[in-house]
Amino acid sequence: MALLVSCLITIVVETAFFALLGYRGRDDLTIVAGTNAASNLALNLTVILLRRVLPRSVNPLFPLELIVVAAEYLVYSRAFGRSNRLFWQTFAANVITFTIGLAMSIFGVWRYFR
Repeated sequence: MALLVSCLITIVVETAFFALLGYRGRDDLTIVAGTNAASNLALNLTVILLRRVLPRSVNPLFPLELIVVAAEYLVYSRAFGRSNRLFWQTFAANVITFTIGLAMSIFGVWRYFR
């Protein structure tokens, strides 16, 4: 359940963020939502698998988040055109959703979705 909630939050927040930045076309928002669904599920499933094999002291989340930013930017740059602005928009969107997830973890919200 937490996996689906995480995915839904990411889709809603990042799609709304890009809409606020002017990506309002149906195709634009579909690309953003689909990209976020795929990247969020891939990230979370990878984290789940890696936590089974890595020592507890190793947290793979931060390096994987950087890979997600790069992957999402690659998709967006093909759809919307490459630009520094688009990269930083992609980075900012991921910082926002990472921060929301971190806050939910700190305040124990995730325990309600297990």
